[in-house]
Amino acid sequence: AQATMSIATIAGDRLTEKGFGRKPLFLFGLITLPLRCALIIYWKDAGDAFLLSTQVFDGLGGGFFGLIHPYLVADITFGTGRFNLVMGLTASCFGLGATLSNYIGQTVVETLGHVASLSGSLVLSFILVILFACFMPETMCKRGNTANKATEEKGKSYTSMEMA
Repeated sequence: AQATMSIATIAGDRLTEKGFGRKPLFLFGLITLPLRCALIIYWKDAGDAFLLSTQVFDGLGGGFFGLIHPYLVADITFGTGRFNLVMGLTASCFGLGATLSNYIGQTVVETLGHVASLSGSLVLSFILVILFACFMPETMCKRGNTANKATEEKGKSYTSMEMA
């Protein structure tokens, strides 16, 4: 997973430099979650080699998340002075999600088995993919648009006040 993460980060960086949008790259990272769950369910009796190959999806998701997350936060918070605050909040949410996922997943495994736990993870991650795809706008090339509009409107209001 670590080697794949490194390769995914390099590939994501090159795609970002070429103007590839942030939303599709982050969405690609999100799609690796339900794919990984589906493959583990499908290959549950195929042996360790097949199950270990699903770690590639962990590396792809981790690489793209780690690279694109700061870009998204920077784009969204540009000009507000809130970059570190939002990075801290989202990192805390990631940590809380990971903790709850491990706890709830283990509880489901103990009571209903591995396939039920992975099926639940698959459904939840698929819902996340759909929500992100439908409601998250592309943030690339959007930096400063809201901050500049606010500054322009302040300038207009000052100018109109001076004219009156």
